[in-house]
Amino acid sequence: MAYYSVPAIRRLQLGRELKAWRAKAGLTLEQAGGDLDISKSTLSRLEKGQGAIHPLHARAMAELYRVPEDELAELVEIAREARRPNQNRIEGVSVNSHPALEAEAVSVRNFELAYVPGLLQTEEYANALFADLGTRQRNHQLHVRMRRCERLRSENQVTVHAIVDEGALTRRVAKPHVLIAQLLHLAEVSELPNVTFQIAPARAGAYEGLRGPFTVLRFPPDTIGDLGYVDHAGGNLQLVKPSAVAALAKKFASLSKMALGENESRDLVLQLADLLSA
Repeated sequence: MAYYSVPAIRRLQLGRELKAWRAKAGLTLEQAGGDLDISKSTLSRLEKGQGAIHPLHARAMAELYRVPEDELAELVEIAREARRPNQNRIEGVSVNSHPALEAEAVSVRNFELAYVPGLLQTEEYANALFADLGTRQRNHQLHVRMRRCERLRSENQVTVHAIVDEGALTRRVAKPHVLIAQLLHLAEVSELPNVTFQIAPARAGAYEGLRGPFTVLRFPPDTIGDLGYVDHAGGNLQLVKPSAVAALAKKFASLSKMALGENESRDLVLQLADLLSA
């Protein structure tokens, strides 16, 4: 197992490891919970990474599941790391939320239908998107969004492959000068070595991306598998089942083949900026 000082990943990793060992030991949630003196629902929540497991509790669970001593020690170490603060955490964001997990991903594949992908937004553009929120909530959302964007150029750099519907780039969500600045920013960041940017052109007509936006996150090796997020009116749905995430990744690959190439996409962005400037 590899170690990363990332609570969001560590909790998921620890929960999944312990769940696998419990299953290998032939214990149900109810049986294990009874032996550990915790409820079935609490144990289920911990196995999903929805809470920090104290190192002593991790040891007790591992001993109950008859985990070999060397691997038991690794699980206890993960439990310790999951309780430590980390430099990448975004203040005010739940440790298991999409932004928190995205902050620890090594790559992000994102398809957007209605607006510029969050990691590629300018502050003014993002602020316009949050215009319907109260001042306090808007400022918080803006802070989170800009912190997310910092990873494009930080030491803890993330690889981004973004595909956006052309309609999102022409939607008047802000004043012309804000939209122009956003388009020029897109053209600039699309030249970064860790960014791939493509446009699903209007001429594509009806295509599978019209069903809605989604994201696939990939994490460091030997931690956890890919996670998928499908956006909907109430927020987003996290997908963890390998087959479901694989289906999203396959859909993204299909959209990438259909979309304009990187150079053609950059040229179109600059053309749209020129049209707004006229």
